[in-house]
Amino acid sequence: METIFCGRAWKFGDDIDTDTIIPGKRGTIPDIAEMKQYAFELLRPEFGAQVQEGDILVAGSNFGCGSSREQAASVLAENGVRCIIAKSFARIFFRNAFNSGILPITCDGIQAICQEGDTVTVEVGKRVSVNGHTFPIAACPEHLSRILESGGLIQDTKRRIEAGESPAVPTPPPYAGRGNGNYTMAEKLLMANTGATECAPGDILVTHPEFFMIHDIYTPYVLDTLHKMGAQKIADPDRTAIIYDHCMPTAVARNDTSHYNAGLALGDEFGIRKHHIGQGICHSIMHEKRYARPGQIVTATDSHTTTYGGAGCFCSGIGTAELCAALITGELWFKVPEAIKIVLTGHLRQGVTSKDVILKILGDIKADGGQYKSLEFVGPAAHELSMMARFTVANMSLEAGAKCALFECDEKTAAYYDMPLDEISWVKAGDDSRYEQVLHYDLSDLEPQVACPRGVDDVHSVSEVAGTKIDEVYLGSCTNGSLEDLAIAAGLLAGKHTAPDLRLIVVPATNQVYQDAIRLGYIETFVRAGAVICHPCCGLCCGMPYGLMTDDERILSTANRNFVGRQGTKKTLSYLCSPAVAAVTAVTGVLTDPCQYH
Repeated sequence: METIFCGRAWKFGDDIDTDTIIPGKRGTIPDIAEMKQYAFELLRPEFGAQVQEGDILVAGSNFGCGSSREQAASVLAENGVRCIIAKSFARIFFRNAFNSGILPITCDGIQAICQEGDTVTVEVGKRVSVNGHTFPIAACPEHLSRILESGGLIQDTKRRIEAGESPAVPTPPPYAGRGNGNYTMAEKLLMANTGATECAPGDILVTHPEFFMIHDIYTPYVLDTLHKMGAQKIADPDRTAIIYDHCMPTAVARNDTSHYNAGLALGDEFGIRKHHIGQGICHSIMHEKRYARPGQIVTATDSHTTTYGGAGCFCSGIGTAELCAALITGELWFKVPEAIKIVLTGHLRQGVTSKDVILKILGDIKADGGQYKSLEFVGPAAHELSMMARFTVANMSLEAGAKCALFECDEKTAAYYDMPLDEISWVKAGDDSRYEQVLHYDLSDLEPQVACPRGVDDVHSVSEVAGTKIDEVYLGSCTNGSLEDLAIAAGLLAGKHTAPDLRLIVVPATNQVYQDAIRLGYIETFVRAGAVICHPCCGLCCGMPYGLMTDDERILSTANRNFVGRQGTKKTLSYLCSPAVAAVTAVTGVLTDPCQYH
């Protein structure tokens, strides 16, 4: 790899999310060479035509937040982007940049000096310079330099395979270090998997994940990447699942042939037998089928893999190239994260849910407040939460940039997974654990919360925004599509009807949830209230099959993101809320506090 290079600068601001880098509707195009023209389509439509080989992006904080889609990095690499300099990066994008052959550099200061079109000089591992000003930068770790020198992780893994370097998967000592009280939950879980007897934040540990998951958006890219790497087999097909949920039903041209058929071919070629076609949302399936279990390390091609941390499972999303390398070798490196302890006390009032808990936290710590950290939820109120409520909190912790989000294992965890508590009781915060900070929340004082356009962390109490006209309500997603969530909404909608000028769309998270909701009468309640019931899938959360909004329309959603353009046009106004707020708002037609609703 060159140690000194220059490039023309493109300037960007803070919180550039992956939907902005490559919109979801473009992210399913199977050919990266075709996809690249749509980079920054919503923000900088001229980018695809004007970007040149060797250009450098200069951005603010939290660059690449949002989805784990590796296409956000690979389209930039395909466009010739050599380097990205930002105040900070979202953790998954940071890894994906290296894996795509782009050098991500963390630097605070150059943003104020550099102007659009300036020439930036990069001396790798030493400094960056522009307009006569120089800024020091950190050295690039050796294993990441090797990936860059190879031109990306695909080429590096191919080289390793050809050189016979792929290691055998060892069996670490079971539950190593579980009795040590001086470690955070994340540290304990990483030590348990690797057999390490000690670790500290910043250490690199090579893990051997117990399970991998691929969903349908990424099946063509995973299949193509495995071929490019020269893979003849994967380490353990029985520890891998393919779940079809984002493109079910087909919403974008070629979804059927390019994604559905690619998933079938991927399973046939590499012996993956765990297929879930149209059975529900991947993250809900993962815990419903008990694929992601307490005490394990699990990873997947989706950012909301943090969901399973509700059951004390260290789970984190990665990109397709990294997943392919891990499928082949059975190994995956993690940097031990700093941790934030979040102590929950008190009792939730009627009308207030776990969605309000995590929205309140997001509003406080902001979209980058948990960047590359483990958010660890403890305290009596954390144990009061149901498993579905814990999954909701863990799911949306990703929106603060969290590496993982973890709840302590207790009797509820053991009962949900039908396993002895003494096997998992070690998954708890140590009394003398080192936490970067400790936050306290008394849930008795919590009001229902709403995230307003256009940011997950622009959070207000519902009383502050009550009366806002809403055009559509969406109840569903891996965040709030559980049977418990449907029960909350059905209880508030029973005997009532939606406002005449409002659309209500209900999407159960899985087929099992759908069947149970029919049996318990929730679906009938929704139908009588005027809702449209859709089959289990990601649906409107990722801007796919139905219900997409137009300019200046307002949607209230129980999903996990309200990024620009995600659920309609770039002028659509998207709000996030709990199932309770969604249900009462569907009846009144305006944002309404369920605690005040009669």
